Amino acid sequence: MGNKASTQSYDVELKHKPPSSVKKHVCVIGGGSSGLIIMKELLALGHTVECFERLPRIGGVYVKSYQNTILTTSSLLTAWSHYSDGLESNPKFWTAEEYIDYLDAFAKKFDLLRHIHFLHDVKTVRKCPESGKWLVTVKGGYGCKNIERCDDIPAEPDAPCVTKAFDAICVCAGTNNYSSLPKFPGQDRFKGEIVHSENYRKPEVYAGKRVLVVGAGESGSDITNEISKFASKTAIAIRGLHGHLIPRIQGNGRVTDLNTNRCRYSNPFIFGDTIGYVNQIAKRFVANFVPDNDLKRILQKIGELNMHQKTSAFSKFGCKNEGFVTAMVTRGAELHRDNFELFENKAVFEDGSEFECDAIVACTGYRNAFPFFDEYHPEICFAGMNPRTNFKQSIYIEYPNEIAFFGFARPAFGSIPPATEMQSRLFSLVLNGELELPSKETMRFIASEDQKNWETRFGYDAKRVKGLVDFQLYCDGIAKTIGVFPPLSKLFLEKPHLWWKIMFGPFTMHQYRLVGPYADPKRAEEVYNRQPLGDFLESAITASFLVTAKVLSFLGFERFTPNDF
Repeated sequence: MGNKASTQSYDVELKHKPPSSVKKHVCVIGGGSSGLIIMKELLALGHTVECFERLPRIGGVYVKSYQNTILTTSSLLTAWSHYSDGLESNPKFWTAEEYIDYLDAFAKKFDLLRHIHFLHDVKTVRKCPESGKWLVTVKGGYGCKNIERCDDIPAEPDAPCVTKAFDAICVCAGTNNYSSLPKFPGQDRFKGEIVHSENYRKPEVYAGKRVLVVGAGESGSDITNEISKFASKTAIAIRGLHGHLIPRIQGNGRVTDLNTNRCRYSNPFIFGDTIGYVNQIAKRFVANFVPDNDLKRILQKIGELNMHQKTSAFSKFGCKNEGFVTAMVTRGAELHRDNFELFENKAVFEDGSEFECDAIVACTGYRNAFPFFDEYHPEICFAGMNPRTNFKQSIYIEYPNEIAFFGFARPAFGSIPPATEMQSRLFSLVLNGELELPSKETMRFIASEDQKNWETRFGYDAKRVKGLVDFQLYCDGIAKTIGVFPPLSKLFLEKPHLWWKIMFGPFTMHQYRLVGPYADPKRAEEVYNRQPLGDFLESAITASFLVTAKVLSFLGFERFTPNDF
C-alpha cells in the first residue's frame, strides 16, 4: 500500500478514475491565501464555490498584522505554481502589503473575487439528515474596526442571517484568529501593560520604555528587533529552546531559503543534526575572511546560539528570522531562557536574574477554533483543532468527500501556502471523482502513522505545534498520493539542467507540475530557468552527505536510506 520510514510521512498512491460529470457546490470559509487556492483549483474543474470572509478584503492574517510585517519565506517559496510575479531571478521577502498585492493579482487572474462574500460571518454549519447537504448559516454586515490595512466599517447588527445548502465544506479560517494569552505568575501585581502580539501595531508606542517580549517565534523575534530601536531597554524571554535560527538574508546578500532545497532534505533524518553542525562550522570558518561588521557578528551569534542548543533544521521548528539576535548584537537586548514571576515593575527569572520592565508583549501564539461547528458538529471542531487526526492533515475522515481543512499543516522550514496548494490539489481531485480514497480504516491508520513519524522527528515541538511537518516530506507524500511526484531519474538522464535546478534550487511547487493530472511542464520549466541555485558551499556539504547516505543504504544500512533519491 505504501512505504514508511521512521521519520517520514506514510505514502500511498491513490487509484485514478475518469472525472465525474456531477459537479459540486462548495462552501469556502475564509478568504485568505488558503481560501483563494482551493477556490482556484475547484473552479478549474468546473465546480461552483461561495466564499465567506469576515474582512472587507482578501489577505487573511496579513490584513491584520502589525505595520512592518515582513514574510519569513522568500517570494520563491511563498508563491504558487500557477501564478508567478516573473521575478524569480531576484527573489525577495515580501512585506505584508506586497504579499496582499500578489494575492489580489492572483484573485483577479483567476476571477475569484466575484465568488467571495466579504464582511460575512459563518455562524453555524450542520449536516441535513434528509438531504445530506451541509447547511451553512451566515450573517452579513460583520463590520471592521482597528484593522491595520482596512478602513473602519460599522457593523450592521440588524443584518439578517441566511442559510445556504452546499455539497462540501472547505475550512480555510486560518490559524491566527484566536490569540492564546497565558496568565503569568504574579501578573496581578504587575503595574505595567501586558498585550498580546495580536494587538501590537507599531514600535514607537514603546519609546523610552523597558519592554519584555515573551516568546521567540517569528513574530516575537521581529517585534523584539523593532521595539529595541525605540525602547530604553529590551529583553526577550524564552521558556526552553528557541526555534532553530535561520536569517532571512545571508552574508552574501542572497535570500537564505535558496538552500531549502531537495538535496538538503533528501538526506536521512539520522544525518540531520550532523549536517547542521558541519554547516555552522563551515560558515564560521568562512566568516573569518569577511570584513568585521554588524552582519558578520549577527551571523556568528546565530551560529553560536544554534550550536549551544544543538538543534538543526531537520529536528527543530524553525525561526526563519534573526530579529532578536540583531537586537542583542546591535542594541544590547537581553536573552532570558527561564520561566519568570512578575512583581510590580520587574520579572524575576528562575536563575535569579531580573529585568525591570514597564510593558510586556506576549508573542505566545494562537489556538485553532471553529465555533461554527461547535453547536452541531463538535467532532469536526475537534478534528480541526487536532489536524493530525485528518488524512494528510487535511481531509476529515468521517466525511472524506465533503469536509477538508486547508492551511493547518505548518512546515518547520518552508511555507504554508505551497503546502496548502498540495492539499487543494488532493481534495479537488477527490471531489471531482478522479481519485478514490482508501477506506476510512486505512486513512485512520495512515494518519496515525504520520503522527508517530512527525512526533519522532520533531519531538516536543510536534506536540506543541500540532500541524508541524517537514516541508519536503509532506509535499512529496501528497504528490505521490495524487501521482505528480517528479520523475527524478528520468530528468537526470534527459534534462540534467532541470534536475540540477530541482535538486539544488529552492523547493517550489513547480516540480509537481511536470507530470500527472493537470501538469504544465512548459510553464514549470520556464520558472525553473529563472530561479537561482542555492549556495555552493552548503550545497556541496549536503550533497556529500546525500551521496554517503546512498552508498550506506546500498550496502544494507537501511536507516541511512535517503528520502526519494
